[in-house]
Amino acid sequence: MQKNQPKQFLGYLHNFRGFAIINIVAIHAVVFAFLGASNFNFNPNNPIAIANEVLFHNATIYFAVISGILFSAVLKSKGYEAFYIGKFKNVILPYLFFTLIFSIFAENSNKPFAILTNFTDYYHAVIRNFIYGKANFVYWYIPILIFLYLATPLVDYLINLKKIGKYIFLLLLSIPLVVSRIEMMELMQSDFLSLQTMLYFLGAYVAGMYIGIDLEKRLAWVKNNFTWLIVITLITTIALVYIQLKNIDMIGRVSVRATLYYIQKICVSGIVIILLKNMGERKIIGLHQIAKDGFAIFFLHGFLIFVLIGILMPILSFTKIAPFNIFIGAFLMLVLSIAVSMLIVFIFRKIFGDKSRMIIGA
Repeated sequence: MQKNQPKQFLGYLHNFRGFAIINIVAIHAVVFAFLGASNFNFNPNNPIAIANEVLFHNATIYFAVISGILFSAVLKSKGYEAFYIGKFKNVILPYLFFTLIFSIFAENSNKPFAILTNFTDYYHAVIRNFIYGKANFVYWYIPILIFLYLATPLVDYLINLKKIGKYIFLLLLSIPLVVSRIEMMELMQSDFLSLQTMLYFLGAYVAGMYIGIDLEKRLAWVKNNFTWLIVITLITTIALVYIQLKNIDMIGRVSVRATLYYIQKICVSGIVIILLKNMGERKIIGLHQIAKDGFAIFFLHGFLIFVLIGILMPILSFTKIAPFNIFIGAFLMLVLSIAVSMLIVFIFRKIFGDKSRMIIGA
């Protein structure tokens, strides 16, 4: 490893992180607004539900791409010891903190926010939730992220082999085309770590790692193929709308939806990164701060949206203005969950300073 490479701040990649977290919060805001407005009778064929899925589903891929680029372009030069210490402090510890907090709520209770009163039950819930990412419905991604971190040295070695590295890269990049992720609801209902899902996100992580190895040259390639990325994005988006309407998914053991979402989100990653890079390193108002607080927003927004359902029910249940009740409710959930998350981050920073990153991730 090159130990003396100076630290880099990639402003356009930082802004892309802000874009990614907005997408992740948006899909949950729309889903919960839809649930609140329909008395929790979710209709996946509703045009709003389809649009939400097609636009925002699998936006977690953006995070995997970002992590991969940052490793190769910035973090690798500091050595693996610094890499893993940083991930332990800034990912594992906040994950543990929030798992300890949200594990206090009883699972499968008829009462919202029912509290576990037995310490033994709480202890077992913490262990289970930490391993499987079940303390909150968005935490399933953290065990996947930990897998990506653990796989990093081997993957980095393989894709940098002189003669066969590029072929290994193409193989790893292509695995998600035929190995489909397990969806969030199935992960939440079972106690298992899905190798399928790990391999699915490994493809996006490897894409980022490969770009980061020679960042400027490979982003120039992305820029030169910008039109093709747009064409592929449009084709996959139209195809996703069609298969949603026709309720098409599995062909054998392969999810066509998962394959198309993977292609779509990888292409969108390239498009947005180039657009942001063309804007230079300047801070985009709002996006920069959201990106700075992005990991904490990820950890907090799911709980906050669930709280906001009750608060916003007067709007969500006002069906006379449908579907605008869903749009208004979703917009308010999006804005308020992000705003309250950032307020919590502000308070923690005031109290704990830089150590707040080891507590809440920002």
